[in-house]
Amino acid sequence: MNTTDTLIPRPSHVEHLDSPAFTLSPKARIVASDPAVPVAEQLASLLRRGTGFELPITEDARPGDIVLELVDMFDGGPEAYSLTVTSDAIRLSSSTDAGLFNGVQTLRQLFPASIEGTESGADGVWVIPAVEIVDAPRFAYRGLMLDVARNFFTVEEVKEQIDVMTQFKLNALHLHLTDDQAWRIEILEPKENPSGLDYANLTRLGGTGAVEVPTAVPARGNSGFYTQQDFRDIQAYAASRNVLVVPEIDLPGHVNAALAAIPQLSPDGEAKPMSTTAEVGWSTLSADLPTTYEFAREVLGQLADITVGPYLHIGGDEAHVTAHEDYVAMVQQFVQIAAATGKAVVGWNEFAAVELPEDAVIQYWHGDLEATVRQAHNSGTPVIMSPAANTYLDQKYAPESPVGLSWVEGGPFTWSEYYNWDPAQSGLHDEQILGVEGPLWSETVRNNKQAQWLLYPRAVSLAEVAWSGQEVRNAGDFRRRLGALGERLTRQGVVFQEAPDVEWSAKPEYPFSGAMTAGDPKYGTIEA
Repeated sequence: MNTTDTLIPRPSHVEHLDSPAFTLSPKARIVASDPAVPVAEQLASLLRRGTGFELPITEDARPGDIVLELVDMFDGGPEAYSLTVTSDAIRLSSSTDAGLFNGVQTLRQLFPASIEGTESGADGVWVIPAVEIVDAPRFAYRGLMLDVARNFFTVEEVKEQIDVMTQFKLNALHLHLTDDQAWRIEILEPKENPSGLDYANLTRLGGTGAVEVPTAVPARGNSGFYTQQDFRDIQAYAASRNVLVVPEIDLPGHVNAALAAIPQLSPDGEAKPMSTTAEVGWSTLSADLPTTYEFAREVLGQLADITVGPYLHIGGDEAHVTAHEDYVAMVQQFVQIAAATGKAVVGWNEFAAVELPEDAVIQYWHGDLEATVRQAHNSGTPVIMSPAANTYLDQKYAPESPVGLSWVEGGPFTWSEYYNWDPAQSGLHDEQILGVEGPLWSETVRNNKQAQWLLYPRAVSLAEVAWSGQEVRNAGDFRRRLGALGERLTRQGVVFQEAPDVEWSAKPEYPFSGAMTAGDPKYGTIEA
């Protein structure tokens, strides 16, 4: 199969050239100047593993080499790239290392799927068709969210998730760090602590928490927390792969772990018991307590100090037991506190009930989309689109799915529903949309393999929605390309759900005990 016909996400422009194909030889080199060397090293590592070739990095090009170059002017924005393949060379150009990184992901898919994995030189011949590709993303923000609060994912597990997502040009990872069940980010004891709040107890106690769901395997989630150095390590790894990390502290609801660790946050001064329930909306901070704002200022300030990226997410969703006037009073303060750190404040769409600073971002997930659209039109507030029925990656594919949730109305929730939608809807235009994000809540997820099964192939659908223009997308064509992706993912050891309406080129190991349940035909059949 011609690999130019199976690229995901679909590039903006692909033109086949009247030239013989390029064959990677054992004597080939990768050419890059200093600023492009880190991306060149990543490409070399991938190709060395698959081919067994030496592929040294050099600055002087000769026929047969792969050339990565940074150019001063390049149309299409900072992540755009061009990739030209002839019999003599492969030339990848961009104005930024982010654009080069994106181009490398496309080049990776132009090689046969046998380039993946650890068996060097499996096929021995590495041929790429002659082609010119010019490409740029539709949206700047193309993300996944990982709920590390209900079930903890280790630093290495997060890095593994980054490795998989980036090959589809996803470039943002939102970490949901706190919730009712647990607190996952270290907050150091401050020099000034007027109320004597025990910030260390947030992870000393809160780090031991996790959700417990009888149908999950195992029932109880994993415990743990990130030190501030761990968080820096995750960000550095992500940045080297063109991924921005967005941390979230959920306020004023979803706070039971904080109430259990710091009794001064409760009006009665009593520490709340830790909880393992998957129920939502039953905890709240108090608008009348000065310690509420002292706490928020310290926590958000420390998190902002260790966050490299421009965004700080303050949650704001599902505050069901918080009186409306208290919600508005607290969230208005939290927004101001977060903005004072110098970060752009992000919140779930409920938080748009307050006056937002100019650089705030609304993440729409559920409820009245018209209110979000009005805010975008009236105040120019950009929107991250995460409508639950099209992006929530924790939803069961079908009723018999071994893991996942089923609270979103509608369904099924297959690759198709996550592909066949347009983020520019209900009056929203592309220029008002920062991007698209697929959240993975972890009530029923206990390890990376289970997470991957829920993520893929639906996250691949979202990657193309976020990258490729609406005019070049076609569900039937995408399904064909998705099937071809099966071998590549399987060779990487990535688990995915074998959608029954896709002709997969290969299938992964099933990550759950027992035989796989055959899919209900209404959840996907191969059409004639």
